Amino acid sequence: MNDVVKIGEATLYHGDCLEILPTLDKVDAVVTSPPYNLNKKASGGGSSNRNYDGWYADDMPEADYQAWQREVIDAALSVCKGSIFYNHRIRYAWHSRNKYRTASNTYNPISWLSEYPMWCEIVWHRGGTTGHANGRYRLADERIYQIGKPLAFTDKGYTTVWNINPSKNDGHVCSFPIELPTRCIETSTHIGHIVADPFMGSGTTGVACANLGRKFIGIEIERKYFDIACERIEAAYAQGMLFE
Repeated sequence: MNDVVKIGEATLYHGDCLEILPTLDKVDAVVTSPPYNLNKKASGGGSSNRNYDGWYADDMPEADYQAWQREVIDAALSVCKGSIFYNHRIRYAWHSRNKYRTASNTYNPISWLSEYPMWCEIVWHRGGTTGHANGRYRLADERIYQIGKPLAFTDKGYTTVWNINPSKNDGHVCSFPIELPTRCIETSTHIGHIVADPFMGSGTTGVACANLGRKFIGIEIERKYFDIACERIEAAYAQGMLFE
């Protein structure tokens, strides 16, 4: 059974987003970042890397992973009146440890997003590099794909390149920096609008909503991260909203 926790203007679900999204009323925007299917035990520096202990089983066959992501986006589109902000990255599959290699040696999110109504593509420059060079230029960016026209637009002067440093670990190995969902939310919604995150993780999108006076619906399947999200969002409400 799915647990439901309400904190301020946030409603948090512990469960599978594919089961919960169809039960929701309409929301005004979605801001999310799914697991990337990185085979983290291999790509994160070996099986002894404790940063990834307890992490999702993040090594699905790539075709299954992409089909799953389409299901999630379809479910989100069915309840979202405005834009979906979908954070992902280009992944390289050339390494011999990758169990699901492809002829092109790359997995680009646009391969499963091209069928959707793309409004904007944002380059998130992370302010550093990740991984080992291994004869390739080091990765320093991810993408935020804005699917669908927003209900509102507040021009903050942002370009399509966002220079935002990655966050420190808030109990979650791949947590958002708070500025990333903040930019998405403040430019595409108004106070009182509802924002959902089907891969809530440690709850950073929910914290941004609390700060900005937006209602929030978060879904997280892992109990550990659900509990962390509840604590962080409760603390955000206890501190008071920035928009006040």
